[in-house]
Amino acid sequence: MTNSHKIIGYFGALLGCISLGLIAAPLIYQATEFCNYPGTFTGQLCRGKVPKQVPESAWAKAGAVGYQTSAQIIEAHNGLSQPLDETQKRYFRPHFGDLVDRVYIIYNAQLMDEWVSASFRIDLGRSNAQVYGNRIYLRDAYKPDDFDQLVLLAHELVHVRQYEQFGGLEEFGYRYFQEYKRADQSYKNNPLEQEAFEFEKQFSRWLKREMRQERRRERR
Repeated sequence: MTNSHKIIGYFGALLGCISLGLIAAPLIYQATEFCNYPGTFTGQLCRGKVPKQVPESAWAKAGAVGYQTSAQIIEAHNGLSQPLDETQKRYFRPHFGDLVDRVYIIYNAQLMDEWVSASFRIDLGRSNAQVYGNRIYLRDAYKPDDFDQLVLLAHELVHVRQYEQFGGLEEFGYRYFQEYKRADQSYKNNPLEQEAFEFEKQFSRWLKREMRQERRRERR
């Protein structure tokens, strides 16, 4: 984990304690006291280890706070964004409509090792992309007309659509972490992820056919 990732994790842990009402003034003193005891409930929270008994509502509230903050932090640690190119828009517009005109991509992005919304940590392993609002962060460089990158973007565009449907960063963070808890803290069993994975499979099959037909037309 890089220094910037550590900063994100520590800041997220502090946010988690705040959002759950565990820290009162003076803030720094209280945070130090709580986090000094790893065997306690609050000590586990400050280390990103959320006990199973934490209620669903706490997960949801932490997600609402932390997702907004994480969006600001990851934006600050990365470079300029760019819109989808015309080829990407052509492939995605039949499925997402004018959403494709509101999305921005950051290539060669520095991603978080964990998705930290407050201290409630979702370990994504080595993820290749992450979404915050209408901004998609990709680990890889820009690859025009690349099949795999298009399929990855299709998955992430589902999350952008969810973000818009829910009404913003706070609402998406609330729902994502609520559903993650309901799925027994399983990333792949989260209904929001299942929707994205299901569309990814459908889009992959559609894109293969579309690209094959385009190659045939070009040979004529």
